[in-house]
Amino acid sequence: MKWDPQLNLTLAPTPVPILEFGRELNEIKRTTTSLSGQRFVTSVVADARSNDLESGFAKAWLKTKHRPVGISPTDEVRIVDLFSGCGGMSLGIDEACRALGKHPVHSYAAELDPTYAAVYARNFNPTSQHVGDVTEALSGVLGTPLSYRERELRDSLGRVDLLCGGPPCQGHSDLNNYTRRSDPRNSLYDRMARAAEVLNPRSVIIENVPGVQRDRTGVFTRTVGFLEQLGYSVYVTTLDASEFGVPQARKRTFVLALQSRKHLEHFTNVLEQLRNKQSRDVRWAIDDLNVQSGEFDRPSTLSDESQRRVNWLFETNSFELPDSMRPDCHRLKQHTYKSVYGRMYPDRPAPTITTGCLVMGQGRFIHPTEPRTITPHEAARIQSFPDFFDFGLQKRTTYAKLIGNAVPPLLAFPVGLGILSS
Repeated sequence: MKWDPQLNLTLAPTPVPILEFGRELNEIKRTTTSLSGQRFVTSVVADARSNDLESGFAKAWLKTKHRPVGISPTDEVRIVDLFSGCGGMSLGIDEACRALGKHPVHSYAAELDPTYAAVYARNFNPTSQHVGDVTEALSGVLGTPLSYRERELRDSLGRVDLLCGGPPCQGHSDLNNYTRRSDPRNSLYDRMARAAEVLNPRSVIIENVPGVQRDRTGVFTRTVGFLEQLGYSVYVTTLDASEFGVPQARKRTFVLALQSRKHLEHFTNVLEQLRNKQSRDVRWAIDDLNVQSGEFDRPSTLSDESQRRVNWLFETNSFELPDSMRPDCHRLKQHTYKSVYGRMYPDRPAPTITTGCLVMGQGRFIHPTEPRTITPHEAARIQSFPDFFDFGLQKRTTYAKLIGNAVPPLLAFPVGLGILSS
């Protein structure tokens, strides 16, 4: 038995492993067992040389060009995704649905940026989508009577099984040196609690950077407390994506609001089973990709000076650029930006993929084995977006924003699996 002081729960191992893998000819089979004991089998076509079947399944899924089909669904999951971005959270939840023989129905999505919303629509075909400020649809103060538009939204959607969302995180990020913890965008966090009040979903997932817990406005504490007032069992946890199969060191804080203590116990048991896997490295994610024509598979065009810096790293087999070769803004003063202008290690998880992931001056974004920056396609793979995901034809800066701001699907997958298998 394991005692979790944060939950004040006694956690027993789930009697049956929730995920098991086996091979049959050229396919890897994934068997998923729900809390009720139901077993569901899904598969991917995979390289026969794959020894680690779980890793082989994930890699084959990443390389799949066409969206994999599930078994005949036995149940429908009605999903609302607020602050949806391009859909990383929804994609991970969709795969959790596929693993459990469920049919995801994206009833409603809200996203401020029209380009992000268009990518989401292309990949998930939501029944209804709001493109604009979410407060236009969810304007009420927590605990007050519903507005006309909130009642209209509730009545139009009917049953909601899962409410998820990642409110803007830039104001909470430790990378934000200007408005950290007091950014006006931070106040949008409690719209997730208002949505729970309006829509009465079975479960709620809220994702953000760990710094959200230190927000000076109190919006994090207010949101968690209000979800508890609504009757949910609430669990707050910070997950490292590299512990759940994402080839990237990326920590994110999740607030999970579930219907009962029993569901919460099951959820935490599932996470215990699925975390602490052997981390996957950059090579695992991108070793089959090559530079091609088109913006999605092309690296940045470097200046002569930048190319000299990159060449030096490879000529000396180095991964860090010395201060003597850095721009004056680094070279002439003390700094802590060791990874900036750095080369990725092929045998380690990548650093956090950000919206600057195509620019060598914004992080460790030089390819591990070729003297160039990574491509948008490689960044997407490191974020665990599979090849069947359609980002559309975009400018390079747009690709970087779509990818860098997203929730890694392979991080959303275990969270969705823990909730939906109960």
